[in-house]
Amino acid sequence: MAELASRERNRLVVFALGTFHAAVLIVALVLVLYATGALTSLLSGLSTIAGLALFSALWLTTVWSTHRTLRGALTATLRTLPVGTIIERAAWNGGVNGVAFLAFLGLILAISSALNGALGIVAFGALVFATLGAVAAFLLGLVFGLLFVAIDMALITATRAILDDKKSRP
Repeated sequence: MAELASRERNRLVVFALGTFHAAVLIVALVLVLYATGALTSLLSGLSTIAGLALFSALWLTTVWSTHRTLRGALTATLRTLPVGTIIERAAWNGGVNGVAFLAFLGLILAISSALNGALGIVAFGALVFATLGAVAAFLLGLVFGLLFVAIDMALITATRAILDDKKSRP
């Protein structure tokens, strides 16, 4: 019974951290687009359904990546997994997350373009997405994966320190 409760708690932690990662990525993207002046034109050409699908894809891939990175790290102590292992996982899963989101992005934009009757643009875009985009997405995901695992480990360590402190308990 205790193992089931621990597993459910770990799922909640992964869900919360993955959702936090997706929200930070969206805020960062909006700030960059706003600063460059591209936000207005992008939002005017994006339908509500496509925007929801894009956020859902980002959220899904990010929570999945967070789960794969933190698997086994949310036990009684952080020392059960070497920090190097967690960093390697974060780099790899962050990169895979970037490529997976790029694939969803390409699929969603292709469907949206096909519904609007712009099939020629879809064919050219698929070539760019499949080559240069995959490399860039992997590298960007790797960097964000490393950034987020540092934040996650700091948050988990701080939470454990607070919960282990006898004075903080009622």
